[in-house]
Amino acid sequence: MTTIRLAFVLMLLALASNATAAGTQADPPGIPTVIRAREQALADAMHARDSQRLEQLLALDYILRGTPDIDRATWIRNAVTLCWGDRSEIEHFDARPLGDVVVASFELTVHVDPATCQPARLRSLITDIWIRQADGWRLRIRHAAAAPAADADLSAQYGAVPLPPPTWEISSELSLVATAGNTSTRTLGLAGDVTHRGLASSTTGSVTFLTSEADEITRARSLSAEARHAFHVGGRVEPFVRGAYARDRFAGIANRATVDVGAAYTARVPKPHSLTAEGGLGFTAEQRLDGTDLRHLAAATAVDYAWTRGPGVELKEHVGLNADLESAGNWRAAIRTALGIALTRLLSFKVSHAFEYRHAPVTGFRRMDMRTAAALVLSFQQRPDVSKQ
Repeated sequence: MTTIRLAFVLMLLALASNATAAGTQADPPGIPTVIRAREQALADAMHARDSQRLEQLLALDYILRGTPDIDRATWIRNAVTLCWGDRSEIEHFDARPLGDVVVASFELTVHVDPATCQPARLRSLITDIWIRQADGWRLRIRHAAAAPAADADLSAQYGAVPLPPPTWEISSELSLVATAGNTSTRTLGLAGDVTHRGLASSTTGSVTFLTSEADEITRARSLSAEARHAFHVGGRVEPFVRGAYARDRFAGIANRATVDVGAAYTARVPKPHSLTAEGGLGFTAEQRLDGTDLRHLAAATAVDYAWTRGPGVELKEHVGLNADLESAGNWRAAIRTALGIALTRLLSFKVSHAFEYRHAPVTGFRRMDMRTAAALVLSFQQRPDVSKQ
């Protein structure tokens, strides 16, 4: 693409030299201002999905240079059907008049992903060639940083600028399974998460509730809650302090309270992957349904992996281990897998599977539990205004 851009500029500089040698008079100094206004009008027309205005600004033989080129009709169709948000910025604008031709170059930044309509900050380095016609200046050729194929989304010509993480993230989910007939059963699951990110720290809270009934009799219930406060100290290491509470009648746990301190490390892996490992030391107090009361020092470690597969599809994997430092046989492990698929900007569908193993189970209970759930998830994010950064 750089070769094509350079060829355009050299060709136009040659035309300018020939025009000067022939005694052509220079264009008035106000032409760059006129072209700058035309570029803004073009961007405004895309935000407004105004195809009529786009028709007035583009030459009849307009083309977007790429591999392959995109013709005028396809470009206008993409401009009015994809998402471009309601604002954009034109920066580092420069225009060079060459007789009846003007070469303009600038950076264009938009704040919505055209293909997914999700908040984003996409930036493109553009070179435009405007020609003077009887009815005014019209755009003849555009070359962007990377032009897409004719049937691809226009976001391919933009480079993604990393967004700052959301200041607030809130999500809630609901899962429900019910049967009727010979046996009446109902399983209800509720969960909620909230995260707040500041300049030097972040705080996360989560609550999960699960209840199971058969023939209108409650068979088991579980409740877990966790709060975690982490400190941003630079680099990829993040110290944290955490407290958690669990009540799990499925596994024979009447009450369990834990508190620990530790650190998390985010590995340097290529996108769309992410990998975080953490470890901590703390204290656990656990009361079991068989009357056992355990209090001990504990060590906890976990690995979290996420893979974003295209817009709105994310796979998450969690592997955790908690060990009693006073009794080698008392340890438990958990593996959780979840696949989320976005349905709308706020609503998504999640399928999850959890595997829990306790090496020293409560008397009368088994070592292993497995839970599979399908849930609807409602999410909300609040980000800083990226246009001011």
